Amino acid sequence: MSTLKVGTIQDHANSITAMSINSAGVVTTPARPAFRVCPANDKAIANNTTSLIQFDTKSGNSELFDIGGYFNTSSFRYVPQVAGYYSVSMGVLLENDSYVIGIIRKNSTDQFSNRAYSESGLYSTAQVNGVVYMNGSSDYLHGYVYHNAGSSKNIRGLDAGLSFTYFCGYLIG
Repeated sequence: MSTLKVGTIQDHANSITAMSINSAGVVTTPARPAFRVCPANDKAIANNTTSLIQFDTKSGNSELFDIGGYFNTSSFRYVPQVAGYYSVSMGVLLENDSYVIGIIRKNSTDQFSNRAYSESGLYSTAQVNGVVYMNGSSDYLHGYVYHNAGSSKNIRGLDAGLSFTYFCGYLIG
């Protein structure tokens, strides 16, 4: 039996580290596509309307990132250029309400949704999670929110370094 000992694996053309293995056996893949974004501030959401969430912040906070640069903060969509299965999650915090639905759409078609209720009526947070295949060229993801509280309500954005409403994901393989 042979043993292959490797600490770093790089791509063949540019010597960019694709994988590292430390002395404890921990494997890291620093170039694996991943993102975590949030609204820069609170956003008003119209009553009884499914609204696109304006995820317009991906930097300025150590918790916000975009490895690969595939999240567009103008169109608010994630368009990864690497095909594969992605684990995605979204949390939507709606102020002063008892009912909210969070929705993740792929190419304008609902993929995952979840609703949340608040007995106190102060805040509701819908948590949405799933695994989705992306083709690596034209597939894209958006986050949406819906409520029917009778008037416009705010989703919470970035506040004092905390992202109350967020959208994140990463390539599984």
